[in-house]
Amino acid sequence: MNTHHLSVFKRVMEMGNISQVAKEIHVSQPAISMMLKRLEQDVGVHLYTVVGRNIAATDGGLTLLEYAETILSLEAQVYRAMEEFQEGSRGRIVVGTSQVLGTYLLPKMILSFNQSHSNITVDLEIREDQDIEGLVKTGNIDIGITLTPPVDHFSLRVSKISEDRLIGVQPPFPIDSKTIFISSDIPYLIDKLETKILFSTEAVKQFVIKGMGYGVVLKSAVELELSCGMLKYWDGYEANSMITNVITRPAERLSKSVWFFLYHLTEN
Repeated sequence: MNTHHLSVFKRVMEMGNISQVAKEIHVSQPAISMMLKRLEQDVGVHLYTVVGRNIAATDGGLTLLEYAETILSLEAQVYRAMEEFQEGSRGRIVVGTSQVLGTYLLPKMILSFNQSHSNITVDLEIREDQDIEGLVKTGNIDIGITLTPPVDHFSLRVSKISEDRLIGVQPPFPIDSKTIFISSDIPYLIDKLETKILFSTEAVKQFVIKGMGYGVVLKSAVELELSCGMLKYWDGYEANSMITNVITRPAERLSKSVWFFLYHLTEN
């Protein structure tokens, strides 16, 4: 059913005259008559009768008029809602990232974004770094945030945000262990025989705090433990810069709500 035809039908029934409606909406009388006939074809019943110069609704037409206001009101609501998406004032964004970034970097960014864009929902999905590029390409996530640069960067939009540092930590007391712990979601290899890969940065921190060895972690992940003396810097490891990559599809395929989130990431 063409809602424009329905709107014209409703107005003709209200005024009882095609010529008056034609003048009002600046459309020819034959064009309005054609709209009414097509509407009848759509619903399969006669909707009006013509008596002289006047037009009146049939029983079927009266029933359709009862629904017309609701249908047209819903259509107007749909367009208003779509305008909000076009403007970026409303929407849903899916962000895919690794466990370490999803734990230590993204929560404060999402919180501050929600404070200024309360009608845009940000869903955070924890994924493996190596899967994020493909998920962005297929549209399963809108934004990928990863420590690993994408392989096929020519078909994607890639930008850099906050630079972190990979640092060494140890407990505040002497230890005999030479084991070095690192999280599996840190894309960095340490050329030492006694390196052990753990499933999360939190696990690395707990193993080191208990004196079971040294750890290599992102500085942002241990700021609290360093400040309160639960951990201290390990001089045996030379800190390395780590760049966070933000991956999206090409710019012309991004919604305004995604653009707002990208601007937020670069400003904070």
